[in-house]
Amino acid sequence: MEDVWIMDSGCSRHMTGHRKWFSSLNPVSTKEYITFGDNGQGKVLGVGSVSLSAKLSLREVAFVRNLGFNLVSVSQLLDEGFEVCFKKGACCVLDAEETLVCSLLPFGQVFRVDLTIVSGPARCLVASPSADIWKWHRRLGQLSFDLLVRLSSMGLIRGLPKLRAEKDLVCHPCRHGKMVAASHIPVSRVMTSYPGELLHMDTVSPARVASVSGKWYVLVIVDDFSRFSWVFFMEFKNEAFGFVWDLVLRLRNESHKAMRAIRGDNGGEFEILVSKTSVNGVVERKNRTLVEMARTMLDEHRTPRRFWAEAVNMACYIANRIFLRAFLGKTSYELRFGRQPSVKHLRAFGCRCFVLKKAGHLDKFEPRCLDGIFPGYASSSRAFRVWILEAKQVVETCEVSFDETMQAQPPPLSFRVMMKKAPPSLRMRKVRLMMVMQEPLHRLQLLPPLLRAQMMKEDPCPRFPRHSPDSKLM
Repeated sequence: MEDVWIMDSGCSRHMTGHRKWFSSLNPVSTKEYITFGDNGQGKVLGVGSVSLSAKLSLREVAFVRNLGFNLVSVSQLLDEGFEVCFKKGACCVLDAEETLVCSLLPFGQVFRVDLTIVSGPARCLVASPSADIWKWHRRLGQLSFDLLVRLSSMGLIRGLPKLRAEKDLVCHPCRHGKMVAASHIPVSRVMTSYPGELLHMDTVSPARVASVSGKWYVLVIVDDFSRFSWVFFMEFKNEAFGFVWDLVLRLRNESHKAMRAIRGDNGGEFEILVSKTSVNGVVERKNRTLVEMARTMLDEHRTPRRFWAEAVNMACYIANRIFLRAFLGKTSYELRFGRQPSVKHLRAFGCRCFVLKKAGHLDKFEPRCLDGIFPGYASSSRAFRVWILEAKQVVETCEVSFDETMQAQPPPLSFRVMMKKAPPSLRMRKVRLMMVMQEPLHRLQLLPPLLRAQMMKEDPCPRFPRHSPDSKLM
């Protein structure tokens, strides 16, 4: 009914409840009410002009709240000099010169104004801009209207006339060729009031190499209030529900506050979640941070890629203690536990470490420790996790010492590159050198420095006795 104007002989003045029809509208200074047929009342919010056609413009039209109809007052038309004719088969409105202004068509038991000719407000909305701005818009390669108007006003280009800016200009070819995704409105405050009220979660795409424990996926969960994060490693994606449910129960027991929502993406592993979005920026940014930290830690000491799960777990452990929550100025650890975090116990990922042997009846000359690599911290105690090189397993212990003086190792050179950089005398003895280097090149990098220098510089092909125990490099 908002597009239909009804001719009403019992209406004291023109009135409508739709703002879009007014070409001009002035608010009223006094309180005025219109009484409806059911004795209800509507407040007059303003008075303005409405153009229904090129020949019919209504003045002193009341903008009434909660009015669902557009009414044309017959008495007001007569006061303005129009003539309203009601005849069988010919109902119309004539002006003072008896020229047809508009026709009246039956509309149920009443008559409505014929608006087959484009009405005033519609013409305003789709009004074609000046021909010049469209012409130059096409000539200059579909240049944006704002830039086109600004260039024409600066006078820096000869032959470009002054163009006037117009509103609501829409170029369909520009929409097809330049459409981009809309950005979300940046958040300027913390949307939650306590930890655990809202959780964001997502899974990281499967790694190409399985972890030491045979895992492929990472489930990342972020608390919205504190930005505290948890990571869980899965062999299959359908294991996500079990980890989420255990975390929800743990948070409920810790805080005794209700969790209001869990937000994820449209992944199939989150079909039971309360809220879903196509993109979850909070957890996506956290995923990127954790993966970048893990990648750099693995690269420093050339740690094998199968330790990626330990690197991600350590990255999450560190991120919870060092990154500040926006707008609150505190770390995620402090917002969740109420105390400042400590980093005195942190050690460099992948550094060399030594674990005390606890086996009984050790020989007097047997080493008292085992060599290992440091991959992270224990989750349920204050112990360190150490990968024992000899046993090829992870142990959790506090009786460990670290060697963090090792610098990052450069990537090992291939045999072909090493031969190109070698002196001519060494290249001529290439065959003998290949006989010595029967083990892979990365095994040669693990030799003691003095022995490696002797082999590569002084004598690339040391002559070991055939049956000597030193005939094998490793």
